Amino acid sequence: MQVTSTTVITRQYTYSGNYGMHVVSVRGFNLANNHTLTANVDVIEWPCEEPNVTVNVAVIDDSIPTTAQNKDGFAVNGQFIVDCMKNERFTAEWDLLDSTQTVLRTLSNATQLISEPYALDAGTYTVRVTASLWSSLFDLNDKTVVVNVCINVTTSPLMAGIDGSAFINATFNDTVELATRHLTYDQSIPSTTDKSGMVLEWRCKRSSESWPASLPTESYLPYNGTGGGCFGNAGPSVLGFAAGLWDLAFDTSYLEPLIDYDIEFVVRKDSRTASAQVTVFVQEPFAPVLHIKFVTHCFNMYLWQQ
Repeated sequence: MQVTSTTVITRQYTYSGNYGMHVVSVRGFNLANNHTLTANVDVIEWPCEEPNVTVNVAVIDDSIPTTAQNKDGFAVNGQFIVDCMKNERFTAEWDLLDSTQTVLRTLSNATQLISEPYALDAGTYTVRVTASLWSSLFDLNDKTVVVNVCINVTTSPLMAGIDGSAFINATFNDTVELATRHLTYDQSIPSTTDKSGMVLEWRCKRSSESWPASLPTESYLPYNGTGGGCFGNAGPSVLGFAAGLWDLAFDTSYLEPLIDYDIEFVVRKDSRTASAQVTVFVQEPFAPVLHIKFVTHCFNMYLWQQ
């Protein structure tokens, strides 16, 4: 009787660094016979491409994609595609650097870096993304990819505003009050109540006139003339008597009736300027109404006889 048995022998070869065609021989034998089999094995290199890294900057104003106001902050988003069979670990490291290349922040293994509002002063910054691969068997240092994105952070502008309507239809010999404090602030700082460093100015002209490049200063509030200008005949001018005032109040009797006047509020801080304007129209005063009243007095004469 013939007895048949099957034995499975498994042999695993590890990477030796030699790519190409290899011959593997297996020889089986017993006391009476032997048998040899061969197989041709083509060892190919594992595919490994360097990471594909795509980054984009998310800012408020898409028309200037790499510029952000400091009040808004910004976000840098990354997309990573890894195609490497040798890779055992992928690492994405983010660095935020200032203009001197000093690292301000480091973030590891993330797909996004966010700079919060008011976190950075105005200046030029670089977001550096380093994508690297690691293997215990292979040297993958040449597969490291570094991507730099430059972002310009600008100082946010000033805001200027005047309470109420932009057009005021006032009666003659009345008081117009213009208030600006609540609507005027520096957007580059978190507090809208911090007015430090602001220089205030009030201007006035007739609406039919143009603002000249250089404005004279009107140091007092004269009664209105008829030669143009505002509060007198000086033409468009800066109201020097209102310098530094958050509120401006004036009597409409100083203005010529039936004329549109532009009152402009200007605020400055460092190199930034903002302005707000209202138009004031003074109605024609009523003509005086005279009444004549006749009063008749009757006198009785008495004769006294002595």
